[in-house]
Amino acid sequence: MAGRKRRGWNKYIADYDKLRMFLRYISYGCYHKQYLARQLGQSARSYEDNWARVRSFLPEDRLQAVRQGHREIHSLKGDSYHSSFNDLARTYAIKSLKSSSAFALLCLLQVFSGKAARSGREDRLADAADTNGANASAGVCSADDDGRDFLDEKTLLQYELVPTDRPFPKRVEDISRSTLHRYLCDLTDQGLLERREESGRYSYRLAPDILGGLREDEASALLAAIAFYRNVSLLGMPGYFLEQSLRARYPAAPCGEVPCQFKHMTITRILDDDVLYALACCIAEHRAVRFRYRGRGVVAIPLRLITDFESGRQYLLAIRKRRAVSKRFTIAQSYRIDFMQEVQPARAVKDQPEVTLPERHTLQLAFRYDDERGRDRLIYRIREHEPEAAIRDDGLGTLHVALETVDDLKLMPWLRTFYPIVRVEKDGPAHLAERMKIDIEEALKHYGIRPALP
Repeated sequence: MAGRKRRGWNKYIADYDKLRMFLRYISYGCYHKQYLARQLGQSARSYEDNWARVRSFLPEDRLQAVRQGHREIHSLKGDSYHSSFNDLARTYAIKSLKSSSAFALLCLLQVFSGKAARSGREDRLADAADTNGANASAGVCSADDDGRDFLDEKTLLQYELVPTDRPFPKRVEDISRSTLHRYLCDLTDQGLLERREESGRYSYRLAPDILGGLREDEASALLAAIAFYRNVSLLGMPGYFLEQSLRARYPAAPCGEVPCQFKHMTITRILDDDVLYALACCIAEHRAVRFRYRGRGVVAIPLRLITDFESGRQYLLAIRKRRAVSKRFTIAQSYRIDFMQEVQPARAVKDQPEVTLPERHTLQLAFRYDDERGRDRLIYRIREHEPEAAIRDDGLGTLHVALETVDDLKLMPWLRTFYPIVRVEKDGPAHLAERMKIDIEEALKHYGIRPALP
């Protein structure tokens, strides 16, 4: 189109938050392209682009494609018994990274590395030229003392990050002062650069290498500690990159057996790290948090993060307002982490608000069985999950179960394992009965059956 700059296809993940649900559905391995595009509100072209981005960074042995008729189903393969390494960490590491940004960051690191190397050579020459030991002890300063290897932003702008004496790829341009400052802040936050302030001006240099100089036994012990941390940590991302750096630097250091590993650690564990890290920071800093949940905006005060290993889900326990126009936070509520999007920190919380704990109520369920053996099996499964449930057999092939709960929908993963022999009693919550009906109808439609449930 005339007057509009044409943009090339970017294989890097521009917005990881929007790709979370795509990767989550893909990992299930049971949804075809047309269904996913419709479910996510995307076009078939967007689906193909996202799948191409995933294929750019995940190894082929972690990808799988099967055909059912004329439909192709893509999925991700993961084997927790074989390896707990999550290759999705690679996509997380390069989120929002474009080719021009990667080029500029590498050039900046080369500038700092060259400056550090030159400073080191100057120090060695000065030490060799100074033959007077007394003068050396009194007047010679190292680069760490006088700061000769620090570079300020004005000096860095004088380095042409894109030299003009040879051709470079298209769309690679020199950067502005504000872009340079943003890149320097990013490198400083990642621990690659060290920053100091003097007379209102910032200057930077390479940060000391904290992983250098380790003995082989120290590297081996650190690798074992990382393996343990990676398997039990709430956040799945940090341990992968540290382990990768250590193995590249100390390839001969043995790691030994992994001390522990969760059996059902899925490949999707990495998807919520962005959200979990933002929430953990808000909890530590006593700040409120703003996010979108099921299509609506929410402002709440986070209290703690909860991992439900039985359902394989993670939740945020937070305090929200009773109404949007209210000024006080009083209602405690749990939010599923995988449904939270656009998580941003809000204002700091000065005083701990009064909390209205959610009320427990009794849920009445009915389970149908065919014979005595089926009844005993049902009772065992119910007691295994809800040991305090009250069970009554009416003698007509139905078990009436009463159990106490706070959130009815939290029982949905468990109730789905009893379809279609479970139902909500007539005086039970209507929203739960409707949700169970929708689940069964959707499952039957996927098998080509058009149900007409009452």
